[in-house]
Amino acid sequence: MSSWWRKKRGIVAMILSCQLLIVCTLHAQQLSSDKIKTAYLYNFIKHVAWPSEDKKNAFTIAVYQDTDFYHKVQKELARKQVKKKPIVVTLANSTQQAAKADLVFVNVIDKFDLSVVASDLRKTDTLLVTFNSLDKHHVMLNLFFNSRTSAIEFEVNKSNIVYEGLTISKELLLLGGTEIDIAELYRETELAMQEMRKRETQLHNDLQHQSEALAVTAKRLHVLDQQLNERQQIAEQRQIQLIALKKDIERQKQAVAIKEKQLSDMVGQLTTIRKKLKTQQKSVIEKEQESSDMESRIAFNREVIAKQKSQIDQQGQQLNQKNVELAARTEMIEQQQFYLMVLAVVICIAVFVSILLVWFIVKNMRTTRKLSLTLNNLKEMQNQLVQSEKLASLGKLTAGVAHEINTPLGIALTSTSSALENTHEIQQYFELNNLTKSQMRKYFDSIDQASRLNMSSLNRVIELLNNFKQVAADQVVGEAREINLVDYSHEIMQTLSAEMKRNHVTYEINGPENIDIKTIPGALAQVFTNLVTNSIKHGFENRASGKITLNLSVQGSWVTIVYKDNGEGMEPEVLLNIFEPFYTTKRNSGGTGLGMNIVYNIIKQQLHGDITIESTPSEGALFNITIPTSIDR
Repeated sequence: MSSWWRKKRGIVAMILSCQLLIVCTLHAQQLSSDKIKTAYLYNFIKHVAWPSEDKKNAFTIAVYQDTDFYHKVQKELARKQVKKKPIVVTLANSTQQAAKADLVFVNVIDKFDLSVVASDLRKTDTLLVTFNSLDKHHVMLNLFFNSRTSAIEFEVNKSNIVYEGLTISKELLLLGGTEIDIAELYRETELAMQEMRKRETQLHNDLQHQSEALAVTAKRLHVLDQQLNERQQIAEQRQIQLIALKKDIERQKQAVAIKEKQLSDMVGQLTTIRKKLKTQQKSVIEKEQESSDMESRIAFNREVIAKQKSQIDQQGQQLNQKNVELAARTEMIEQQQFYLMVLAVVICIAVFVSILLVWFIVKNMRTTRKLSLTLNNLKEMQNQLVQSEKLASLGKLTAGVAHEINTPLGIALTSTSSALENTHEIQQYFELNNLTKSQMRKYFDSIDQASRLNMSSLNRVIELLNNFKQVAADQVVGEAREINLVDYSHEIMQTLSAEMKRNHVTYEINGPENIDIKTIPGALAQVFTNLVTNSIKHGFENRASGKITLNLSVQGSWVTIVYKDNGEGMEPEVLLNIFEPFYTTKRNSGGTGLGMNIVYNIIKQQLHGDITIESTPSEGALFNITIPTSIDR
């Protein structure tokens, strides 16, 4: 019984020992995996030769983005030497740091793009060692776990090593390495080329569609430009009519002034005639009184004659004197009749003058009515000129955006032509069976570069079109909405950048990025456009270059926009009349004098803000604009 128990106990002890041995073995394998990889790295340096190996003071091993393995490699190889030179172990978190090492180890995990690392390390005399990489095209030495043999082995892509200018010894393959099948890599490359051709065809079709869409857009812009030129000609004709109408009004004013002076002289003459008429009336009354007295005397004399009939002969001489006196009185009566006739003529003249005065008053009223009608027409023409000015600014935006679009489209067309030429060249090599791996790599690089350049150029075109569409829509609609003032200012200045570049003008926008306001974007865009146009035409006219600065700030419920240029500045007379309508210093050069008046009216009436200006000759101009952060229409 005791011997059986001893046997049984021995068997149990043996089983426990085996299990313990298995566990220890597995743990030892787990621990030795990193040591095996470290040993491989050491032997790779030993059996690979670098072009400038003699000039190296030490061999550098870089572990790419693997901190744990970095510490283990550093611990194992800290004091070891290879080829009588020390080994330096570093941790690389970027390909720029990895490119400085002689050997780079990359532990390939899921979704890791090895092609990016391999492309950045190309032509840097760096040996790329990977672990568990499925991408055989970009590897040089790849470690992998062979489940069949339960061992870590490695495979060699000799073409990549030779391309990098490195040399491997024959003993390296004796360590357990195998060369990667070149035929299989070629088949995979051929499949990738077919996929690339399909993608290139698709990109070419997309580019053709976009070119057609851009051609349609260019035609629309051409039609808009023609319409704008026609409206510009109409505006010029109306300007000529307005100048002629002003001259006609001046002539009418001079004629009215002359008529008023003549009327004033006639009124003075009429007053003098009235005074003379009153004097003559008094004289006639006196003469009538004398005539009455004379009649009384005649009656008395008749009585005396009747009483003194007897004395007629004696008083003959007295009778003759009386006859003479009667003749004189008769002559006086005739004179009085003449005076009455003159008085009647004067009264007729006064009536005629009164009628003439009434006629002048009626004519003056008609002239005043015509002047009022002319003033209304002038106001209507001013509104039309303001609208024409807005259309002119929109035309400048259109021309600027068209100029900006030409540059990225030219870049895209050039890169596409270059890619097409490279495709034809690689196709000829393929048909002649002279296609090499380096030619394929060069072709892939050129196609990738052309595709990236096309994408960036087309994205630039889309961005410009979106900015122009937003600014143009705001100017046409004229409704209030919420905007970011800094971003919207950049969009407006970007649409004007072509005109500024043509005149060598740069701009700068300063201010916090979180200025959100509710305003009328179209009106604000019109203000910025007129200010920039005014600076280019007047401020930078005689200068080789210029600069425009926008400083944006917010205080409470008000936003301050400080527009400044370093141009010629303004004289005091110009500064005093700059906001007056039709005031311009470029009358003979096509200036209408409405640009700054439109700015003033937009800020005051539409944006409910205020604008002031400061300027000194030769020191530029500064416009201080304040508008509310929220506006309700």
